[in-house]
Amino acid sequence: MSSFEKIGEGYSLDLTLDEAQILINLVEQLLELLGEGDFFHHYDSTDPLAQLLAMPAEIVTPEDPVLLRLLPNAYADPEAASDFRRYTEPQLRDAKQKNLRLVREELTILVDEKHGGVIEELDAQIWLAAINDLRIALSVRLEITEDSFEKFELLSEQDPQKPVYAVYFWLGWLQENLLGLLT
Repeated sequence: MSSFEKIGEGYSLDLTLDEAQILINLVEQLLELLGEGDFFHHYDSTDPLAQLLAMPAEIVTPEDPVLLRLLPNAYADPEAASDFRRYTEPQLRDAKQKNLRLVREELTILVDEKHGGVIEELDAQIWLAAINDLRIALSVRLEITEDSFEKFELLSEQDPQKPVYAVYFWLGWLQENLLGLLT
């Protein structure tokens, strides 16, 4: 089974080809979701700072529940939430996309070589953030609750949700493994 290891001052991850392909697929789906749509509402042509920074006047709150969880409103008040989102969401999306792209790039090397293997000298913080975002996305789609592991165990092997739950729990194990090395 895959695992992170601490090697000197760095970290590595040992994966099978199948595991690497699963992660690439998940990363690409999340990248697509984070980059989809025109989340900018309109640009404020009267604000000189907004003009200088090409800052939108307003950003629409995402309707997709995964995006809403990954990019939550900071305030209950819609106007305050929109204002906060205007200043933070583009950078937050960019940071999440950057992390996911780096992870995809490192995974693609293993897949292109047609075998699993070890990703050496990976950035543990980037991997931790990317795995966390993947788990959040899956948890929203699967509607994860405290009882979800029991639900998973009761699913028949033919249930199409069973492998998705298995991937969610596997990502949790990877995250726990890496966190254990970082502490």
